[in-house]
Amino acid sequence: MPNLDDLGAALGNLSEKLTLWDLAYILLIILAAVVVSRVVVRLVTRALNKGRLDPTLIRLVKTAVRFAAGVVCILLICETLGVKITSLIALFSVVGLALSLAVQGVLANLAGGILILAARPFKVGDFVEMDGVQGAVKEVTLMYTCLDTTDNRLVYIPNKSVSETKILNFSKEPTRRIELTFSASYESPIEKVKEAVLGMLGADPMVLDDPAPVVGVAEYGASAIEYNLWAWCRGNEYWPAYYSVTDGLKKALDEAGLEMTYDHLNVHLVEG
Repeated sequence: MPNLDDLGAALGNLSEKLTLWDLAYILLIILAAVVVSRVVVRLVTRALNKGRLDPTLIRLVKTAVRFAAGVVCILLICETLGVKITSLIALFSVVGLALSLAVQGVLANLAGGILILAARPFKVGDFVEMDGVQGAVKEVTLMYTCLDTTDNRLVYIPNKSVSETKILNFSKEPTRRIELTFSASYESPIEKVKEAVLGMLGADPMVLDDPAPVVGVAEYGASAIEYNLWAWCRGNEYWPAYYSVTDGLKKALDEAGLEMTYDHLNVHLVEG
């Protein structure tokens, strides 16, 4: 434990010990701390900007540098005033330990926020899924990540949970794949089904030609043949393209005279 009696005695006798030279020296320390902190902040900012880090993280690092310079400045001033630095450091250690135990959850979120801002798995505006929630990233702070869901709700997720969960970023790549499964009757020729669906996809302006759409047999089911449909679209047009494809699928099969079946059971009656 720090010797609080020595600390109090030293602070109580400041008025008797301070000289003009001591005041000048203290002012010189403060001036030097300000100049050094500004130079270090400028150098650190320049280095971090080259790494294209998030502006919030850069501001946090700059604040930490200024805080460290302030702590060093206070310790030097205390030494000039005759205060034992070892006692002061011990006191700060005890207070810091108590505070860290009291705000463990806050520190965990803060650490998660720093990790997110440094790794940058997503940015504001990206459509993501995290911690079981899908939505567009509206804001990223040191404590929370805010998602704007498709049903217009704002969901604030603690950064501790974000840093520990799986993150799906649907906006990272410029294109996104539409995946559908549909069925057609066994009486419908496979090549004719593929031709009808691929023709519909080729006529849809939101479906990209490169990569080319794919339609293939997925499974021979009990009542029908199951097909997989893959088509690519621009990432920001995913939902309009998805609904356009699903709407056009049945229409294309109907126009080609092909039946989309459902689970059924054929019963054959035998006379006699």
